[in-house]
Amino acid sequence: MILTHILMTVLTAIMACVYLCINISKLKDKEILKQLGISIVCMIGISAFFWMPMLETYFSADYVVYQKGGMATTESFNESGLDIKSLLYTNRKEEEVTHIFEIGIPILIMVCLSIFVIKKKINKIYKKEYILFLALGILSTVITVKQFPWGIFEDIFQIIQFKWRMLLFSNFFLAVICAINMGTIIKFFNYKDIVVISSVCILYTGMIIPMLQIDLEIQEIEQYTIGKVTANERDTIIGMGKGEYLPVKSNENREYIRTREDTVYAIKGTRKYTGSK
Repeated sequence: MILTHILMTVLTAIMACVYLCINISKLKDKEILKQLGISIVCMIGISAFFWMPMLETYFSADYVVYQKGGMATTESFNESGLDIKSLLYTNRKEEEVTHIFEIGIPILIMVCLSIFVIKKKINKIYKKEYILFLALGILSTVITVKQFPWGIFEDIFQIIQFKWRMLLFSNFFLAVICAINMGTIIKFFNYKDIVVISSVCILYTGMIIPMLQIDLEIQEIEQYTIGKVTANERDTIIGMGKGEYLPVKSNENREYIRTREDTVYAIKGTRKYTGSK
């Protein structure tokens, strides 16, 4: 999750801090504190290739991505909100299905079992973490819909560009909840329950097979216009998003990029060729 997207790195760190605050009392144990310190150092080291270049570009250059509205505007952020039905169902008969946001029936059923698990059977050892993960999983799902009242937080969170990116955390938290629910309830299964559940799973699998897209007809990269640049800042530039990864001055002078020769320019000194390609 940390390395899927630079914005997800920040959000993952925030949620990790929330988890740490919930369990702050455990830091009294020197061994736990030691292991936490080692984990932090390892995480920073493993992801250094990721965050060090980011800080370098942030402090040493002026890129569009770091400007207000560079990644997204309030309008584009609000437009990325999902319809509630898209979390439950995807109409695969549409001519073009570019994104699938549905949570899926198995996960919904497993999450619904939380009512039973919390009330009767949950292990007290991890009950606090269970409730935290369930709350964060539900919250991460709910805030992706158009109807969620972001209010004053819109300006802060619009840096994530799309509301549906929070489904990444929804999947993570709810996966843990579903695993605990299944592990808890399965202890009370008998052979009859196993037969019934297995039959339902087979029927469900048979129902979704016709919905799977076997041939997505993905276009070869050669069919795209590489390096497409226009004066319209909303036009896509392959390899540069919509221009947010360009330096500010370059983004303001796209005509120069469009007409620039395919060669190396030496700003200082002279170019020297070794004769090798």
